[in-house]
Amino acid sequence: MKLNNQLRKIACKLPLMLCILQPAALFAEEADVEPVNWAYSSVFGTGWYTVDDNQSLFALSLPVRQTLRRSSITESGKREIGFEIDYALSVGFYNIDDLPGLIDPDNFGSAVFTPGIILDIPITQKWHLRPYANFGWGTKLGSSDSAWIYYTGIKSRYTLPAASRNWALINSIYYAGYTPSVGPSNDLAVIQAGIEYRQPLNKISKIGDPIDLHWTLAYSYLGDELTFGLPDGSIDAVDDQIEVAVAYGYRNRPIKLWFMEFDNIGLGYRFSSNGTFKGISLNLGSWFVR
Repeated sequence: MKLNNQLRKIACKLPLMLCILQPAALFAEEADVEPVNWAYSSVFGTGWYTVDDNQSLFALSLPVRQTLRRSSITESGKREIGFEIDYALSVGFYNIDDLPGLIDPDNFGSAVFTPGIILDIPITQKWHLRPYANFGWGTKLGSSDSAWIYYTGIKSRYTLPAASRNWALINSIYYAGYTPSVGPSNDLAVIQAGIEYRQPLNKISKIGDPIDLHWTLAYSYLGDELTFGLPDGSIDAVDDQIEVAVAYGYRNRPIKLWFMEFDNIGLGYRFSSNGTFKGISLNLGSWFVR
């Protein structure tokens, strides 16, 4: 039990791209040990992920936001700060072997609701900052495990001073943590950097609306090498994540889906440099926004 408690402590320090891959299969030999890494699922994102080809997970995150005011800045420097309310809701599906079993209630592993606020601050015409803060509660379905969850950070997007303005530098730093109903609290911090490219598709349009492709390459640095236990009892570690993504969107208006609006919609491939972590994510919005 002492060893399992140590493994649980280590696993709870996983980066956001790994921490909700923690269902009981990670500790199959001790079914009564239930880590609460699922508490970070609200900042993870929709996608299908695997760890060392031994554990799979489907995460569904709904980035429902309400824009109360859009940001703007004039040539003279007069700025209007944008303000959004984030109704972040996520569900984790665990122990999935195939898609037909996806709707089995036994696969619903967790539910997390972490509302928050987002500011969009135009520093200059080319440089925007997006600080955000979320706080909420989550539970592991079918059990009494629950946790208070919080995360905060700031994103930066700087459009390079080229004539086309199609290249942009993206950076982010965030801090997240949780306080469970039983057990110790935990937290983590991540630094991210990358580049975006907007590729205009001038010959392709839908009902007169020009369409663009958005390419993203981003790297996440975790500071310290983080380890976790696998079902076979071995230990593995990661200290970074790389994401390659492509999305499409209308140039002059958002994509509307039911009551939600997105800047663009696309797919991303995430992986760690040592090959331990791999995943395919559905991105509803640019890297700077999502």
